[in-house]
Amino acid sequence: MGGIRAATHDREVAHRGAWTRRCAALTLLAVAPLAAGCAVSEGDADAADRSSASVSGAMLEGNLHVLVAASLLPVAEVLAGDFELLHPGVDVRIAGAGSSALREQVLAGSPADVFIPADPSHLRTVRQEIGLSGEPVVVARNSLVLAVPADNDAGVAALADLTRPELLIGLCAAEVPCGAHARAGLSRAGIEPVPDTDEPNVRALVTKLAAGELDAAVVYSSDARTAAGIESLGWDAGSAPETTYEAAVLVGAPNTQAAEAFVDFLDSAAARDTFVSHGFGAP
Repeated sequence: MGGIRAATHDREVAHRGAWTRRCAALTLLAVAPLAAGCAVSEGDADAADRSSASVSGAMLEGNLHVLVAASLLPVAEVLAGDFELLHPGVDVRIAGAGSSALREQVLAGSPADVFIPADPSHLRTVRQEIGLSGEPVVVARNSLVLAVPADNDAGVAALADLTRPELLIGLCAAEVPCGAHARAGLSRAGIEPVPDTDEPNVRALVTKLAAGELDAAVVYSSDARTAAGIESLGWDAGSAPETTYEAAVLVGAPNTQAAEAFVDFLDSAAARDTFVSHGFGAP
């Protein structure tokens, strides 16, 4: 993974401006951790061939607007940097939020090129309402875990502790995938949580948990692995709830060629390695 994630100092300086531009675009989240740019590896070269082939060798350029589920935001920033190294004429602009909020923006006509929600159901709705350009591509998988602050002063040990009324418990809102899957999984386990907060997306939930504002929360495995200040306790009630991320080019995308090339890149071996390094499961 070193060849994919390591960035030389020169590349890091060269792309600092690109990272700053994308950071300014992330108005949908209060907290959006950014990852460093990556060096082009042999796997990236293969991905370049794939993405270039998808547009018949045409030079890609312009802005590319990508909407991603909040849980994908850190890894999406890394992948955007990798894609820009392969296609210097493209400026990838990532915006992340709860999948349901992004879906409603798309349905309302907000201009975007690629949509990657945390549950395929949102893409099905978009397909029915306005259409998709081509078939969605599965790019990653994820599962839910019980997570606690690193010090775990409340002594949380299992999912059943989510029913303790004296604890501060957090879940994602029921309308976003992390909240819907958490509630379904807990229901199968016979656990009725008593949440003190229903956050609009998993990044907001992780932020509160890491700050010690909550005693426990149900978050994605990728968040528990990569976010500072929290620890995963796993899922002790059978199989953990899982979700699948599918990427799709939207009908009427302002930059269709770059969008198709980006989705092709996300389906490459190099991109899969990056997803795995950030705690996601391979497609």
